[in-house]
Amino acid sequence: MKLTPLVEIAGLCDGAHIAVRKDLPEGLEVSGICHDSRLVREGDLFACISGAVHDGHVYASDAMKQGAGALLVERHLDLDLPQLIVPNVREAVGYAASAVYGYPSTKLKVVGITGTAGKTTVAHALAETLEALGSSAGVLGTLEGNHTTPEAPDFQKALSDMHDRDNEWACVEVSSHGLDYGRVEGTEFAAAVFTNLSAEHLDFHLDMESYFLAKRRLFEKTNGVAVVAVVDQWGERLANELQEERRQELVVVKPSMVESPALDLAGSSFEWRGHKVNTPLLGLFNMFNLVVVAETLKGLGVGDEIVAHGLREVRPVKGRMEPLVVQGSDISVVIDYSHKPESLAQALKTVRTFSTGRVWVVFGAGGNRDSTKRPLMGQIASELADQLIVTSDNPRFEEPSEIAEQIVGGIKIKAGRSKVILDRAEAIHSAINRAESGDSILIAGKGHESYQIIGSERQPFDDLEVAKEALMVRVKAPLS
Repeated sequence: MKLTPLVEIAGLCDGAHIAVRKDLPEGLEVSGICHDSRLVREGDLFACISGAVHDGHVYASDAMKQGAGALLVERHLDLDLPQLIVPNVREAVGYAASAVYGYPSTKLKVVGITGTAGKTTVAHALAETLEALGSSAGVLGTLEGNHTTPEAPDFQKALSDMHDRDNEWACVEVSSHGLDYGRVEGTEFAAAVFTNLSAEHLDFHLDMESYFLAKRRLFEKTNGVAVVAVVDQWGERLANELQEERRQELVVVKPSMVESPALDLAGSSFEWRGHKVNTPLLGLFNMFNLVVVAETLKGLGVGDEIVAHGLREVRPVKGRMEPLVVQGSDISVVIDYSHKPESLAQALKTVRTFSTGRVWVVFGAGGNRDSTKRPLMGQIASELADQLIVTSDNPRFEEPSEIAEQIVGGIKIKAGRSKVILDRAEAIHSAINRAESGDSILIAGKGHESYQIIGSERQPFDDLEVAKEALMVRVKAPLS
């Protein structure tokens, strides 16, 4: 078992300009780090992280009973344990975790991807491209855990586990919450990637300026390559600011880099720097995501032809513009995670390109999250789809009918083209049953998720499985 001296952790905090008050016994070492008192093991450093609901200091005595060897705290506690006292545990815990797990980000090439949309696709596409080129890459993000970016101890352990699996690269999604909460402190990034920024999480950040500044922090934490997609005012601003600072190599990615795009339900094709790329990924925005991957690898020194070869091997990410194929079906059904205005718009535009009939959308909005986007999503859906069914999507502790009412408030189409069906399974069946030959249906909002969050419970629910059942009934195929 590897042991880490507490004085080493204190020194890291000092080096990061985090003031440390300490009175440490000579030679004291810890064997691990934990932020959940129920999971503390003998000899762990227990980090008293204060959150929006719980104060970790309250659980320090429980951690001591579990065998904690020391505490990372913001104030002295009346407990007979050595204590590292810092102004903000969240700022310090990443450095502590990095030391405990042997500085894993120095042994891997870590690429951090941030932005509102596209993080998951870019992270997985980057890893698959690297694998196709003969490198071993791991992914950490939305599909791998409960949080897009885990708490710092879990984040550093995940990087350490990747290294133990002989991964050379770590492709990680870095959320604005993760950056605000210090979850990636103590991590060295070989590259930082910005995809885009649109209204999201404003219940947490309150305004777009704060949201942007949270995302920008990723680029303040690395001297590696900075890759900025300029598709909106925020990307343009970030690129200009980084250019003025000249702290790192800057790679700017623009939509014009997607050359000769072509799209149908079977996939897409485009050219990048003179190289033809055929891909099963759907949508112009996914072609652009692949170009972001390409420019990132080019910025890291990989040759163009090799990169283009790797891009051709990228497969669709589960729940991201995922076509549902049922033999004999006369309609198209696509499952997508688009649960915010801009991503819903992009998904609907993509479906429109290959639909030979009407475009349907089945969608809702999450409860206890930013409510300002709800009427905007209704407006976008009414402008880009022919038939709308508003339904329930993780209502949590809100009334689904009230969420639907707010969405409907933004819908601007004639009566008869929109309908509210709060039961999500019924809504999906209704769309598939009522669609005419040649129509296309986008089932939006949940993507890869296999549950509905109602209250505090996760109840089993899978858009793909429900839609498949409805399609089987439509074509009268036997259910497996």
